[in-house]
Amino acid sequence: MLHPLFRSSESGILIPETLRCYLLNPQSTASLLFSTWRSYVRIQDISDECGVSAIRLSKVAQILTREGLLESYTGPNGGIRLTRPANDICLLDVVKAIEGERAFTRCVLGWENCGDENPCAVHEHWRKAREVIMNMFEDKTLGELIDLDKIQEV
Repeated sequence: MLHPLFRSSESGILIPETLRCYLLNPQSTASLLFSTWRSYVRIQDISDECGVSAIRLSKVAQILTREGLLESYTGPNGGIRLTRPANDICLLDVVKAIEGERAFTRCVLGWENCGDENPCAVHEHWRKAREVIMNMFEDKTLGELIDLDKIQEV
């Protein structure tokens, strides 16, 4: 079953809504993304800038905080920030934090017993595609998403 924080894009590729925020609005989120390394940014400010639901963003932020990618601070100057520079966080870290280790191992057709010993009709094709996607997500960082020349490669 698809994680509720993910939804289908026009291309059919499933991308977390918050990650799509960076993909679709790289310039408008650049200052927010890098400022979160040094100072806290309110979730509502990120929500307003990206056009992403603050409620959904809060849920994702809780997960990313629990997984050690974000830290949060409550109070008048509170908010969230990255725990390390954006260039040190790969997209695979974000996807695995939200979706878990099975993010890329589940059967694309949803078969519970699908595996190398009991493959579905598209198992081998998905395995090859999964490796390409995982390598791309591992090679790309949050910091690179802001570079418009590199965004085309994603």
